[in-house]
Amino acid sequence: MRALTHDSISLRGAGVVHIVQPRKGHRFTLDSILLADFCRAKPRDRVLEPGAGTGVVSMLLARKFPKAKLCPVEIQPDLADLCQGNIEANGLAGNITLVEGDISMLKRSLAPETFDVIVANPPYTKFGAGRKSPVSGRQAARQDQSAGMELWLELRSFLKNRGRYFLVFPAARAAELISLMRAKKLEPKRVRLVHPFEDKPASLVLIEAVKAAGPGLDVLPPLIVHDRSGGGYTKEMKDIYGLP
Repeated sequence: MRALTHDSISLRGAGVVHIVQPRKGHRFTLDSILLADFCRAKPRDRVLEPGAGTGVVSMLLARKFPKAKLCPVEIQPDLADLCQGNIEANGLAGNITLVEGDISMLKRSLAPETFDVIVANPPYTKFGAGRKSPVSGRQAARQDQSAGMELWLELRSFLKNRGRYFLVFPAARAAELISLMRAKKLEPKRVRLVHPFEDKPASLVLIEAVKAAGPGLDVLPPLIVHDRSGGGYTKEMKDIYGLP
């Protein structure tokens, strides 16, 4: 049996959740935290999270929006087992219902146009591109070998009219993503670029798109992660993590 770690993460507006995750392989990263912070939901919204891994985003959102109902989806059985265990250990089984399976097969288990929100941290690298990870779980999380970006956006069929789709993606592929979104009738409404340092190019983009909406885009101020002068996180990043 592979080695596991027991970790905790906090988020403003959500508090702390505890995560059991593989020591090597798929582990939550800053991307997940930023996505959970960026995501907005209304009371009693139904939220779908494809590619949930060990469940950190769904659990943070369940804490942040305690009346919402979350549906994480995970294809890898070992991660799905960890996700279910994490949900139960954090006392969130009443808010979160896990679906184990491939996102391409979700129509067999979920009805169309029944979710208000989709939140996703899809694989960043096109299949066959980039450096290959020796750890299979991490490789599956990095590369879209089982589901390309178009398939992830096809999940819009599960959104109600004017439902919201929240994604985090590499900034270098932002133009490609926005073009695909608009082709799928997902209109970008909020965009925020994430920079590792103030003087460095953006590494990530956070996007909120609305199904079947008209044009009109809010470009938010950039989010800077690290402060060179202080040698750590910026004030906003500390606020996101709920740190003093």
